[in-house]
Formats: sequence, structure tokens, C-alpha cells
Amino acid sequence: MLKKQWGLITLALVMVWSIMGSTVSAAAAQNQIRVYLDQVEMKFDVPPTIKNGVTFVQFRPLFEGLDYTVKWNNADKRINADNGETKLQLIVGKKSAHINGQRTKLPAAPYISKGSTLVPLRFVAEATGYNVIWDQKKKTIHIETGKVDDKTKTQVNAFLNKLSRAENERSIEKVSALIDKNAPFYEEMIHDYSEYFKSQGQVTYTNINPVNMYDYGATVFVTKTNTWKSGPFYFDVKQELILKLTKASNGNLQLFYEGVISESYAAEQLIGKKPVVPVKAKSAIEETLNTQYKGYNTENKQLLLSAFDPTTWIYRDLTSVLEDGWFEELDYNLSAAEINIVQYDGETAIVHAEETDLEGDQTSMYYMKQNLAGKWLIADTFVKLHDEDDDSRSSLSDSREAKSIH
Repeated sequence: MLKKQWGLITLALVMVWSIMGSTVSAAAAQNQIRVYLDQVEMKFDVPPTIKNGVTFVQFRPLFEGLDYTVKWNNADKRINADNGETKLQLIVGKKSAHINGQRTKLPAAPYISKGSTLVPLRFVAEATGYNVIWDQKKKTIHIETGKVDDKTKTQVNAFLNKLSRAENERSIEKVSALIDKNAPFYEEMIHDYSEYFKSQGQVTYTNINPVNMYDYGATVFVTKTNTWKSGPFYFDVKQELILKLTKASNGNLQLFYEGVISESYAAEQLIGKKPVVPVKAKSAIEETLNTQYKGYNTENKQLLLSAFDPTTWIYRDLTSVLEDGWFEELDYNLSAAEINIVQYDGETAIVHAEETDLEGDQTSMYYMKQNLAGKWLIADTFVKLHDEDDDSRSSLSDSREAKSIH
């Protein structure tokens, strides 16, 4: 459902991964696993593959990319690798390995395919002391060496302090000055900030971890917490982000790219709550959600829009994508097996729904408001997909994040 909404809005962003703008097709991004070492893509003659939840890659390009000297014992089908600090030994068909002489268990055994030996990527990278990040949505793996100096950390911390101050002041001028004008979908990012700033809230950046600094900028992992205070509602969310920062001509850092690795919403803690709700209100809320489902499934634009609060930016953006031919791109068969109101105060409600669509089962959370005419309308929502990692979610509560990752 809503995962499709923002998937269409941001389709072109699937093509942006390299900080300098290297591109791949959306189809290739979905079908191929891509591996990056400090943001530089690694090349393999045999494409990386997943077996039983473990990603395997050709051993020689991986080891040599990690600065190992490699020796292959063909008789024993044994790999010996040494980078001066770490010595690794793996054997084809064996679910055990040695790290600096110490025996350890492998998640899966190396194997040979089409004349090439493949090894479990995460084991090798983490045994070397590097961080491994798997992006389920884009099928990308990032190996980060963590090689940064104190000057880099100070510079990145200073930039994020400026960004959080600008966001908390709700200053579009200050925020726009911190975004690279060449960033993909720059205008859309500014638009989304403008909508977002109609609400009052608090943003904090913590766990700031710059993992590399380049001549043209930096890559940073960070936790962003966004808490709503007043004005148009949005769901409180904590996100694990990857930021790509570029350097302006004056040497100052600017935001070029922001990707969501994972996110969790405070509203999920409400699931299972059972506040007292009048029967009439419960029926009206369910009717609105069913109207939404019917609007999706029958591709009826007006019916779909009638379920949303027209004063919200969700309604305005939904109108825009409908005008751009959204229903020509996507199909729906959406229904709810369960609808539960988990927070209610007479004028607003948070609703938990267990839903099924063409792409599988999902848990949705809705923030709903009663208008002056007494009708309940959707003002915000997010979706948790059951068939992906627990942290795979799509949100309409902060489209800037959504637009910069998918």
C-alpha cells in the first residue's frame, strides 16, 4: 500500500548510490547484490549470491580488496589469507574456519560454483574488524573500515549540530544552505522540509560515526530521533541513517544523500492497547479505512482521497502522485484482517491494522482525526512489511527520509 506510494515517488533515487552520482537501473538494483568497500563498489566475475540467508562472494576479489595476501591450496581446497594483522583459513565444504589460529564456526561453508570459490562475506569482513551493513531494500552491502581521524569527527559533529539547530528552529533558509544544490531531488527535499516545518518538534542526532572521509566529502552513520510536539501530526520515529556529505567550495560540509537503514516508531508500543471507544466512532474509523482500501483496489482517485484529511501534506502529495499516473504503475488487492484502535481521545485516534496486499502481509499504523463535520480521516501512517526484516518500514510521517532512500 503506502510502501508503493513512496516507492513510485522515489523510483529514480534507486539509481543513486555512489556519492558522486554513479547510476544503476532500478531493475538491476532489485536483482543484483552490490558490494561496496568504503563506498567504492567491488567487482566480482561471479555475482554475489544469497544461500540460506548468507551472502557469498568470490574469495579472491574480496580478500585482495581487504588487503590480504591469498594462497590457494588446490589439493585441500583451502584458502590461506594474511593481511599482516589477521590470518584466516577457510576450507571448501567445511563449516569451521581459523582466525589467527583459533578455530571458529562459520555461518555456512564455502563452496565452488562454475569454477569459482565463494565464501561468506560477512564472516570475512567482520573477522578483519570491519563493519558490515546490509540494505535489504536496495540489495546492497557496505563494508566500512572505520578509518577516520579526530579532525573528521569534529567536522562532521559540527555539521550535524548546525543541521539539527536549523531543523529545530524550523528554518528553511538555514536548512537549504546545508544541502548540496546538486543533491538528487534537491527541490523535493526543500518542499518536504517546508511541509515538515509546519509542525513543531525536536530532532536529535546521536551515535555519530563517520566511517570515511574523502576529498569530496564524508560517509556517516548516525541515529536520528524525531519527536512531534504540536501542529500537523507526524509519528515519532528513531532512524538509523547513512549520510553522504559533500564539501562546498569553501570546504564546509553539505548534505548530499540520506538513506534509512532501519527505523522504529514509538506508536508500535501501543499495539495491544484497548482504550474505551464509542461504537459509533469505531464504526466510522473502520468505514474510512475500508473506503481507503476500496479506493486503492478500484483505482478510484476521488474515493481514495476522500479517506485522507485534505489539510495535510499527505493529501497534497497523494494528489500529486495520482495526477502523475500512479494507478497506471501499481496494482492493489488490499484488505484488513484486523483493525484495532489503540489510542483514542474523542478527536484523534491511532489505529493498528493487520493488512494483506499483493506483496504480502503488513502491519499499518494510522493517525486519524475527526473533522468539523464529524468524519474520521487519515492524517498520517506508516507500514511494517512482514516479509522483510523487522526494521523494513515505509513512512508517510517524514517523506524527506523516504524520498532519500528508496
